[in-house]
Amino acid sequence: MQEIKVHPPILNTITLCLKAIFEAHQVADKVVANTLQENKNFGARDRSTIAETVYDIVRWKLKYEYQLAQLGEQFTYYKHLVFVSFVNRNYAIKNIELFDITNSEVLRLNEIIQKAIDEKYIEQSYPKTFYDFCLDSIGASWHQIAKALNVKPSVYIRVNSLKTSAANLIEILYKEGIEIEALAKNSYLKILSKNNLKNSLYYKQGLFEFQDIGSQEIGNFLFHAIEDKSKIDNISILDLCAGAGGKSLHLSALLNNRGKIYATDYHAARLKKLQLRATQAGCKNIEIIDFKSVKNLKNIDFLLIDAPCSGSGTFKRQADLKYKISTEKINEYTQIQENLLATYISTLKKNGKIVYATCSILPQENQLQIQNFLAKNKTQWQEKQSQQLLPTMYDGDGFFMTLLERKDK
Repeated sequence: MQEIKVHPPILNTITLCLKAIFEAHQVADKVVANTLQENKNFGARDRSTIAETVYDIVRWKLKYEYQLAQLGEQFTYYKHLVFVSFVNRNYAIKNIELFDITNSEVLRLNEIIQKAIDEKYIEQSYPKTFYDFCLDSIGASWHQIAKALNVKPSVYIRVNSLKTSAANLIEILYKEGIEIEALAKNSYLKILSKNNLKNSLYYKQGLFEFQDIGSQEIGNFLFHAIEDKSKIDNISILDLCAGAGGKSLHLSALLNNRGKIYATDYHAARLKKLQLRATQAGCKNIEIIDFKSVKNLKNIDFLLIDAPCSGSGTFKRQADLKYKISTEKINEYTQIQENLLATYISTLKKNGKIVYATCSILPQENQLQIQNFLAKNKTQWQEKQSQQLLPTMYDGDGFFMTLLERKDK
């Protein structure tokens, strides 16, 4: 057990973050980033304590509230959530008076924490309605998936092959004191140290990108679907929901700057940094286009629809999403996905293909969505192959991807 003294400015900063997340419904990682940016007086250890405590409480809020309720009805303040977070993480707080709690109550809390929680949704800190929805949709395997989605996420980077090799980057970062674990023949690099690589000169030079290994698999999935690699110079890809452009950048590297990638997004603001990122990464085959002009495109080889979704596969990184998802929102997403599939197949050439993907673990957004599409287009389209990545299977987020091709190709 590690002893710690929590200073009032630290507690106040954590409380401000929690209020913004739970009361103003702001995005957790943006709240933490902005708060630390505004409070540069904190040292590295304090900044780490603030970030880790906020994320821990966001992940386990319902469980911590349950434990506090067992202790007494008066323990309902943010400072009590902070206290129970530290205790659950095996810290012994030296100045417990800051939290209005007694030594006997601390002993009682430790006893409560050791007791098993019968209700799975409380044990794993999910809203009951959402937990039950997933159980009905996925089946008994949801219990283990829910648990896996609560594991602290690993940090992965993607080597930008347009500028360097995995071996060279590993050597460079090693000299900088960055601990790395290379997986799958150096295809994926896992960062083990706590260094802030986003401030690294090598990141700013475009030698690597931060990208979950599941997200990287979508680019690999599409690239492997290109049957005749000798014709890459003439290949065209439409990244319809490009967002910040991570998959466009990856595809650009996989294509070695050959062919053409059109990147767009319904929310134009999401594309703002893509041109800068593409320039930084040395990507020359990406063209950013306005979403309204997409329907004018014709004869595209691959339509990549990384569809808007619940994000239920990303709870490791975005635990606050657990409290924001509703069946109504899921229905909204499935309707958007259906519309994207129905509308933009017109951009494809006769033998063009669709790669549909989500960062969801829900069948409604994945397998059932594709079944619905094929039922409506059973004479024209077929599913060639699909892949469901679950956090119970590997160290990444939850993703789904499928390759659709015309029957008359």
